[in-house]
Amino acid sequence: MSQPMFEMINGILDIWKIAVQAIMFLVLWAAAFREKKSKRDGIAAVLFILANIGIGFLPCAGWMRYSVSALAVIGYGGIRYKKQIGKAVFVMLAFYNLHCLGYLMASSIYRKIVDEMLKSLDMMQDSYLQEMYHCMAVGMLCLVFSYSALLMAMTIILCRSIKGVDIMAWQDVCLLSVLNFVGSMIAGVVNGLLTVKIDTGFFMLFDEKRDLLWKIPMIAVFIFAGEAALIYFWQKYRVLLAERQKHFVEEQQVKAMKKRLEEAENFYGSIRKVRHEMKNHMANIKGLAGAGEYGEIEDYVRRMDETMQELEYKYVTGNAVTDVIINDKCRRAEKVGIRFDADFRYGGEIPVFDLGIILNNLLDNAIEACEKLESGKGFIRLMLKRKKQFLLLEVENSFDGTVPVQTDGGLALPTTKQSTLPGIITEHGIGLENVRDVAERYFGGVNIKVKGDVFHVTVMLQQGEVGEGK
Repeated sequence: MSQPMFEMINGILDIWKIAVQAIMFLVLWAAAFREKKSKRDGIAAVLFILANIGIGFLPCAGWMRYSVSALAVIGYGGIRYKKQIGKAVFVMLAFYNLHCLGYLMASSIYRKIVDEMLKSLDMMQDSYLQEMYHCMAVGMLCLVFSYSALLMAMTIILCRSIKGVDIMAWQDVCLLSVLNFVGSMIAGVVNGLLTVKIDTGFFMLFDEKRDLLWKIPMIAVFIFAGEAALIYFWQKYRVLLAERQKHFVEEQQVKAMKKRLEEAENFYGSIRKVRHEMKNHMANIKGLAGAGEYGEIEDYVRRMDETMQELEYKYVTGNAVTDVIINDKCRRAEKVGIRFDADFRYGGEIPVFDLGIILNNLLDNAIEACEKLESGKGFIRLMLKRKKQFLLLEVENSFDGTVPVQTDGGLALPTTKQSTLPGIITEHGIGLENVRDVAERYFGGVNIKVKGDVFHVTVMLQQGEVGEGK
């Protein structure tokens, strides 16, 4: 094989390697970002592959192509996935690590094959140079195909490892990228030492240290296994943390419901006490009337009226628990100048405990949102509707319009509230997730809409025994 033929084959293999890299990166990207893909995403993917291949034809170093690709990916990720730029950075670092580890393993295979083939050549033959180029071409072919196979295998494994990863905070990116940095740096050091020019000639790493032909691939395998294991255990930790948060919120909800039940019991106890004392009140009024103390009678009746008003519910819903919850939220809202309207009548279709969890979460969130507005500008509307077998609970409230709401199916509403449980930051989203969990038990769901400065939540539940039988 002539030198021009070898260079042509080497150039074709380089383009093949670049195409495989671009395609595998897109596979990893698609696994990390599982949102529904649009036509624009398909066009961007094709342009990404063509751009990488085009740069591969240019006489520039490989790091130039990686830099341009990284800038393009960050730019596209910033436009397309604004809230997930951290995940985009992680995907790039992870893929570059896969590339480096794959090349480390493939280079050992290449060196082993080429050394075995060169041993059989006779330097004294006239065809030695052509045979050497032939051996090197075969070695490069094995290098590129083994590199491609290893890169594909590691990418598929990593795709399965990151399954289910939605949001990655920057601290998560830093944690999960430690081994990516380690693998990339080790690959850079080894590649820099493969062939080193010295005064007397060249230092060939694998010639001087033959045991590195198997040690370096093993190091690469362990680094990749460590990265996959780190991602796996990180996801397990996230699941446990989510369960801990959910348990904490459910515990708080149970405590809140117990408190509401105690308030209801105290309220009805106060009513029974007033009824019991009514005879004494009437006797006192008769005594004042008989003595002609009409001014005292007026003052006495006024104090009785104030006492009765404290015991009067503005909204009567048909259940003691929902009475206490709605009227308690109403008093809390009106105390800070928030208009509160309710059209709610409990019919027993859903257990009051589950309905109480929904009411507590939604009304608390609505009051907190209105409290950020000027007094008198906030409003809350609560409605309970029935449509065939469905129960629709709607809460509508004003807010300042700046709360970051995920309208693409997410329920995360960050807040400044801090949890009393160490290591957990409370979010509105956790409360809404609790609402969604209750709704799903009754084969329903939660729908959130934002129109201007009005926030609207609808919880749909199926009536009857559907939820109970689940």
